[in-house]
Amino acid sequence: MTREELLKIFPDKRIKPMDGMAVTAKVWEEAHEYHRQSQRCHALFSHGPGIVAGLEVIASDPPDRSVYIRPGIAVDPAGQTIVLPNPVAYDFGNEIEGFLYLLLSYKESRPRAAKGRQAQDGLLYVHNEFSIVARPTLPDTPSVELARLTRSDRTASLLDAQDPAHPGPNEIDLRFRREVGTVPRRVVTVAVCYLGKAAGKSHGRGAGYLARALNRMDGYLVAVDDDVPLDPSVLAYTLIYLVGEGAFELSRSQVKGLQGYMERGGTLFIESCDPDATSTFSDYLETMGVGLQALSPGHPLLLEPFLFAAPPPGFAAEESPEVQVGEGVILSTGNYGRLWHGERRDGLPSREEIRSAVEWGANLIAYVLKRRQQAARR
Repeated sequence: MTREELLKIFPDKRIKPMDGMAVTAKVWEEAHEYHRQSQRCHALFSHGPGIVAGLEVIASDPPDRSVYIRPGIAVDPAGQTIVLPNPVAYDFGNEIEGFLYLLLSYKESRPRAAKGRQAQDGLLYVHNEFSIVARPTLPDTPSVELARLTRSDRTASLLDAQDPAHPGPNEIDLRFRREVGTVPRRVVTVAVCYLGKAAGKSHGRGAGYLARALNRMDGYLVAVDDDVPLDPSVLAYTLIYLVGEGAFELSRSQVKGLQGYMERGGTLFIESCDPDATSTFSDYLETMGVGLQALSPGHPLLLEPFLFAAPPPGFAAEESPEVQVGEGVILSTGNYGRLWHGERRDGLPSREEIRSAVEWGANLIAYVLKRRQQAARR
């Protein structure tokens, strides 16, 4: 709807109440229609049509022909507010295939009495409702796109997209959803724990500078606690940042706690300051059953929100940092915590080196949050 069309539907008059006036059903309807029209115009002028909050579309687990729409709120192109108070399952059935839109529309019930009462004895109510439909074209009537997909055949199961930027056949495509609500700030708590010698302990200060940079971005609220003991209290943090220097020992309870933390969707970001620490970390991770692999091109850590071909230079700019990943673990020799603090082994880092390290930190936080989100779905 264009601005000119919106201006035309904005109400230009309202009923002025007076003592003794007859409030008929027509007068009541007209008085309240003024407020409804004003609210619709406000929603369209302030937000525009689209998804205000929630309404995520996810595949069934295990996958089948159904998807689930989570609770949320949307505004349709006519300015009407659509609310899904509870999760909704939508079954695509075995009668449609090919390219499809999944659309949400506003509906109203017929006037009816309150439950358990006769119409002649009580008021009549019009209930706000909604409809969800999958169809190959967009309708002329107001609707909000929740997702789209290309179904290969009528029996195909539907899947969450492995690569959300490039959904494949039968994968839920969320790229064209129009989200118009305020982006909620995602709270990220980071515990920095030092193991071994860790003489300088500047990684936590560097993580603090990273948090300040990320908090200037939309959608983040990052808080860092430095030099936190590796005890059960750290398991409540979004990210555990382990910094090791030299050989060290972990107790059985510490190993068990970290293992359970990773199994619940938590992530360990491990910075190894020297070969002894790397060897010790690797031994403990092997004990936990975590297999490490070199970070390969196309890994999510390299893609979102900033694109990297490889991990950026770290504290020792003359050496390429080694980054290995496993289920719930990122093991790095880049000493990025010190670079976030403005340090480099052979002098002061350039502005570009610090910027690249901060963008790498943003990718790290995005990866941690995505793992937690995926764990919450299970």
